[in-house]
Amino acid sequence: MFLKTLTIEGYKHFGKQFQVDFVKGLNVFVGENGSGKSAVIDAIRLLLLEDEYGRGGITDADFHRPFTKGSTRSSGITISALFGELTKEEMVAFHPWVVGTEQATLNLEVENKETSRGWFKRVLWGGESRASMFERELFDRINCIYLPPLRDAEAKLREGKGSRLARLLKNLNQKFLEAGNPPLVEEVKKFNEALATDKNKGIEQANNLIRTALTDAIGKVFGQDTLIQFSESNFNRIVENLRLVFFPTFKDGTERELFRGLEENSLGYNNLLYLATVLAELSNPTANDDYLRVLLIEEPEAHLHPQLQIRLLKYLERTATQSGMQVIVTTHSPVLASAVSLDTVIHLSSTSGGTSAVALRDCGLTKDSDAFISRWLDATKSTLLFAKAVILVEGIAETLLLPALAKRILKTHNAACDPQQALPESLEDAGVAVINMNGIYFKHFMQLFCNLDAVTTKKLPVRCAGITDRDPPTDSKPTPTNIVAGTNPALPLEAVVAISTNTRLYVNTLKTFEYDLAMEGQNVKAMLSVAARHAKQDGHPQIAKALGALARQDWSENTASNTRAEAAYELLTHIEKGEYAQLLARRLSRIPTSLAIPNYITNAVLWACGKPA
Repeated sequence: MFLKTLTIEGYKHFGKQFQVDFVKGLNVFVGENGSGKSAVIDAIRLLLLEDEYGRGGITDADFHRPFTKGSTRSSGITISALFGELTKEEMVAFHPWVVGTEQATLNLEVENKETSRGWFKRVLWGGESRASMFERELFDRINCIYLPPLRDAEAKLREGKGSRLARLLKNLNQKFLEAGNPPLVEEVKKFNEALATDKNKGIEQANNLIRTALTDAIGKVFGQDTLIQFSESNFNRIVENLRLVFFPTFKDGTERELFRGLEENSLGYNNLLYLATVLAELSNPTANDDYLRVLLIEEPEAHLHPQLQIRLLKYLERTATQSGMQVIVTTHSPVLASAVSLDTVIHLSSTSGGTSAVALRDCGLTKDSDAFISRWLDATKSTLLFAKAVILVEGIAETLLLPALAKRILKTHNAACDPQQALPESLEDAGVAVINMNGIYFKHFMQLFCNLDAVTTKKLPVRCAGITDRDPPTDSKPTPTNIVAGTNPALPLEAVVAISTNTRLYVNTLKTFEYDLAMEGQNVKAMLSVAARHAKQDGHPQIAKALGALARQDWSENTASNTRAEAAYELLTHIEKGEYAQLLARRLSRIPTSLAIPNYITNAVLWACGKPA
């Protein structure tokens, strides 16, 4: 049994009906801030009656209200869950909730009308009929645990009734508690008896002194007897007084007195200890009364460095699969997003049309594309899952120069357009991620954003612009009047994606990114100067002299195209793209160089930043 589908309407972020599908095991929600990740977690908590952190109540702010003038809050909240793959035993146990074969539903409705006591009326029922008999005892067979983003792990592991350690020990000793003879209680009884009768420890003497003082003060008629002991001989009280201590490394034979209290530990490691205790409880093979075990974790990356983040999430993925529990995680960490299988990732995005959830497993990726993206989706590239828009580029040169070029493009656009049509001033302001694919792998990545075949599948509803080179033969020197046919295998995609809603591919006119940039306006002069200076610093005086001489030529707009092409070719021959791009980007940021930008770069930036098609 697992949570298969969740449907929400009228709650917090979700004005229109919202639906998200889950898989067994691990599910990872990614997306920008405000996309509704926490709201999904809160909806599950409301429905499954998880209230360890005080989520049980409904407030006025929980009813959806659009950000429009004169808007009102939703008239009600509806949250429904579909559970799948019920076993025969679960079909019997959850019979009132069962619909169809191996499925069950649970529904919550909250009316936006306060009672005289300030509550909002809610109705919770299972199955198809709202009038069906509701058995609250069924929730005793569901173990839903929530870990908030800013959790006080030390407090949750500290001694007391709410201690996670105490809860784990109670679950592990359930069969002894039902039989009425937990071994721990007997051991504590024996220990207390030994303490009370051992005169060498002074316990009996101290107790007698207290009794005598009490008798002398108020007499035997009004006095009370006393007994000093380690703890009550009650299992719950015993385990609630136990505490977890730590040692910074695993080391066999570590002396007990070297362990220290959690208040001396780091926040990150206390979070890991807390999570380990929860997982021990949920994966406990003796806890067979729980038919549904759900662990909700917001931002598991809190206080953890990247290596620990990766190991933790891979452990969660493995544990969820092996133990049969369902783990639902929200994260802002591209490190975590890149560490798990694509099948576990669910992308949330919010647009004017509402919030949508798209599981990457439903994007129609071929096996090759799935394997490719899984290999390439590192912490840098996985930022595409958190961006408002994406620009895919071939290499490091475009990655380094595009942000600087984009500022100039956007400044020019905003100066010329109606203020109402102004765009953000930079890619960062627009929330646009530049993704370096280190190649021409557009077909793999673009399948996430648009259909590249006849099969209709779900897509990430954010804009994706690709920038690619025509790539004619290496020794060619094309000009605007002498275009040379390109050999880039990605070129046919330009027409395919042009009819999609959210994807475009922008191809240069002539050859490569640096070549086309050099052919625009008087760019070649500045670009040659940068290359000459670098060649000199790098110990190549002859190359520096030749490039410097070219830079000093007249590069006015009436210079012949063939002359420009020769210079652009010479430039391309003598630069190392990554290092040169860094130097040129620095030049652009420090010196107000007038730089003409090719149309295909301009169009890609404006499209990604939200310019209407």
